[in-house]
Amino acid sequence: NLFQGVSLGSILLLAAIGLAITFGVMGVINMAHGEMIMIGAYAAFVVQELFRAWMPGLIDLYLVAAVPVAFVAAGLMGMVIERTVIRYLYGRPHETLLATFGISLTLQQLVRSIFGAPNKEVANPSWMTGGIEVIGGHVLTYNRLVIILFCFAVFGLVLLVMRASELGLQMRAVTQNRDMARTMGINSARVDALTFGLGSGIAGI
Repeated sequence: NLFQGVSLGSILLLAAIGLAITFGVMGVINMAHGEMIMIGAYAAFVVQELFRAWMPGLIDLYLVAAVPVAFVAAGLMGMVIERTVIRYLYGRPHETLLATFGISLTLQQLVRSIFGAPNKEVANPSWMTGGIEVIGGHVLTYNRLVIILFCFAVFGLVLLVMRASELGLQMRAVTQNRDMARTMGINSARVDALTFGLGSGIAGI
């Protein structure tokens, strides 16, 4: 139970990071954040189907390719949402909640229209199949171990971006004092778009 809880919690950690970034920097309550996870999942499905059709011998590597594709797909969708809707609602968190709730319903229906309502299978690569047997016959499955390690690696990378990159510095500046950041020459509109894209992309992966 502890092992399964950590593996599931690590996935929720990534979702929470994205929400914390968008709310912390922009003050936006993003009710469409779950749909960014959905977009990442369907991006992985599309990559898997492309590998099956064009590179069946490399199907075990589809997940490696799917991660950056999911990040880009969800990140771009987040930036489009920010540029077309959210940018007009800054300072009005309740209105961002209602607007993003409407966006979430629209994205759900869009995916149903493209892929259909039934669930789609995303296969487990062979290198994530199996597990390690520990005391008492309990098995720590490879797929959950990979998920845990991957999530904490992403968490560390996000911390590095926030603390050691120019974008992270600008994001922290806008968070602390948006007006002063603008006075110092930071393009807050660009930072907002990239922030929303980053938060959405993290949810996508």
